Amino acid sequence: MSPSVRFALGVVLFAAAGCSARSGLPYGDTGSGGSTSNGGGGGGTGGGTGGDPGPCVAGETTPCGSDVGECKPGVRTCVDDVFGPCEGAIGPFEEQCNGLDDDCDGAIDNGFHIGEACDGPDSDLCMDDVMTCDGCSAGPDILEVCNGVDDNCNGIVDADCEVGDCEPTLFVTGSTPSSPSCIDFPVEAGSTGVIEYPCGGGTVTANLGGVPFSGSVTNGFVSIDGVANVLGPDGCTWETDHHIEGNIPSGHLTYHYAEHVVSAGNPPHFCWSPCTEKGTVDIQWIPAGD
Repeated sequence: MSPSVRFALGVVLFAAAGCSARSGLPYGDTGSGGSTSNGGGGGGTGGGTGGDPGPCVAGETTPCGSDVGECKPGVRTCVDDVFGPCEGAIGPFEEQCNGLDDDCDGAIDNGFHIGEACDGPDSDLCMDDVMTCDGCSAGPDILEVCNGVDDNCNGIVDADCEVGDCEPTLFVTGSTPSSPSCIDFPVEAGSTGVIEYPCGGGTVTANLGGVPFSGSVTNGFVSIDGVANVLGPDGCTWETDHHIEGNIPSGHLTYHYAEHVVSAGNPPHFCWSPCTEKGTVDIQWIPAGD
């Protein structure tokens, strides 16, 4: 056998001997943080319940156990040069939801989600309540109002609002014609109007820039069209077709416009080239009746 092999065996034999000697201590380890089964309690002033091999003086005492939370430390007494078992120590205990640190780990009511958001026994489905030791608190009932928001968190926007039909105000925030020579008529940037529809969806009517619109809304998505005939500066009568659509809860809709000549007049006029236009529409919410 080579010298290197003999050296490796020597290390193994030494480690085994060390383990055997340590396991033969009469009362176990006195280091910090014993297990809950032997009264260690982790983080306290003492360790396990066992005794040290000494040296100690007969009658000498040392603290043991934990002084964290609801735990109380005990005392070990020296007998025959060895500290005896931990006596008088209290805890740790199984953690309860009671405002106390029962298991003496430095945290109160850990594992019970105290203070976290929850949905209490109220009419809404919103996580606007707080978890307590008595369960989820009963917060205020949130009623659905007509504002383009799912106030009561039931997944449906304005489906059961308490104020009747919805009446958001429409405001055209932008308008871009297909040519700089096009004239914005009759719906242009800055035009305002009101859209009315049932909170649960259905038939929609609106008036924007003097143009009557109609259409429908389903699950918050609105699609409405308006048609108006206007006499243009060129002396021709134009039919103007308008379309607005978008998700109402987003607060922003799109606006599209096109036109065509329906009459060149009598005698006929030279009619300008038709224009198209697109823009954006913002929604400002007000409850019905305000």
